[in-house]
Amino acid sequence: MSANLTHAAVKLKPSPFWPAISILFLGSFVGMYHVVSLNVSLHGFIAIFDVELQQVQWIITGFTLTSGMVAPISGYAMNRFGSKPLFLCTVAGITASSILCACAWNMESLIAFRVVQGLFCGFIQPLSLAMIYQLIEKDRQMLAVSIWSFSTILSTSIGPTLSGWLQVHNWHLIFLVTVPVGVVTLIMAKFMLPEQQGNRQLKMDWLGFGIASMGSAAFLLLFGNLAEWGWTSEWTILTALIAVASTGLFIWQQLRCEQPLLQLRLFQNAMYTLSVVASLVLTFALYAGVFFMPLFLEEVKGLSPYTTGMLFLPAAVCLSLATFWSGRLNRKFGPVKLLFAGSLLLLATTYYFSHINLNTSLIAIMAGLMIRNIGTGLSSTPVTNMSMSHVPISYAGHASALINWLRSIFSAMAIGICTSFFHARLAIHEKHLSAGNGGELDNLDRQLAYTLGIQDTFLAVSWIIALALPISLVMGKRLAVPAPGGNRADTHLERR
Repeated sequence: MSANLTHAAVKLKPSPFWPAISILFLGSFVGMYHVVSLNVSLHGFIAIFDVELQQVQWIITGFTLTSGMVAPISGYAMNRFGSKPLFLCTVAGITASSILCACAWNMESLIAFRVVQGLFCGFIQPLSLAMIYQLIEKDRQMLAVSIWSFSTILSTSIGPTLSGWLQVHNWHLIFLVTVPVGVVTLIMAKFMLPEQQGNRQLKMDWLGFGIASMGSAAFLLLFGNLAEWGWTSEWTILTALIAVASTGLFIWQQLRCEQPLLQLRLFQNAMYTLSVVASLVLTFALYAGVFFMPLFLEEVKGLSPYTTGMLFLPAAVCLSLATFWSGRLNRKFGPVKLLFAGSLLLLATTYYFSHINLNTSLIAIMAGLMIRNIGTGLSSTPVTNMSMSHVPISYAGHASALINWLRSIFSAMAIGICTSFFHARLAIHEKHLSAGNGGELDNLDRQLAYTLGIQDTFLAVSWIIALALPISLVMGKRLAVPAPGGNRADTHLERR
């Protein structure tokens, strides 16, 4: 393998901190808003376009499949075209597709425009994360990541609530609301970001892209439908076989390709690998918790979606503050201590939720959510920074693309596996309660069975979160004892 990959991406000149991070913050916000904006307002489109739920669901499914499939190509695209040109193209694409979505005249056109929107939104997270390490000086990168992460939290916090309110007044505004932000971001990026030329000699690994796309689609379809299909259905087995076979074939093809779509040899770097594994564990824990607690509050406690959203508001504030301050706390305590402390808080609160019952007060639940989100904010930013800061700068695009691609799959995996597990446990509890009640279930029994299923799910997630604790200890030991002569994996990559 003779490709000189160190010249694939040239480090940009350091930029003034606040202009650069403001541009990346706004770009990330615009993209992430559209990832979550329709989660609450999805059912409203049934009446708007007079269609069935199965068709409406493709507004999100089509978007998710497209964004997940393009994530692996983001590393190549950054190196081939340059980070600034790609960033401008991505933000322009998100803005233009938002206008198209607002102009949709029926469900088919809205689905088509959402697929186009997913194409561009799939680029924005790996691209903006990689640019932090290309534009920001090393001693301020951790602070930059914490501010950049806040954009994701802000968009996911206000996106669903804002879109639900806008749909009542004018559904077109759900998509148009980000257009002014996108235009401002484009103008700022055009004149404030440094120029960079890509490597026009890089060749596209079309075979790798095809395999990765097929594998991504199979994984997302599998975990998105696992609860409905069941573990032993023909569709589950078929998509699982396609996903596993595609993964194996993709790894084999990338390791033998002269200019791979994704540089999998980054996993030779132990700190990068450990950081990615810890990040995936936290991703699994985060999505499982965010998905199931609203179900408990609405199905068991009988709260409305609006009241549930208001109950989550203090937790969103805590997540925002913890994420922002983790960048500053990192200088005092270091990333490993923050990761360990955050994971411990996540574990404790998730285990606490495995004991919630019909009599648990809303105040106790709100307090648990607040503490849980503090743990998420303290741990997520340091682990992201550790993964990115331990690879050569010329591989920032590949490293970011790998992380975001795996996160998209693991988030779908978390919801799919936990939902399937929940329904299995729910059926067992309903059967047990009905057996002691003459084969009948009253409303209280159904609520109890639902609660017991939620408890079992949170207990299972607790065991997964516990994996982050020993991982953080291993990372701490490796940081305390630097490898003589530098990291061999990094040196090997830089020579390629």
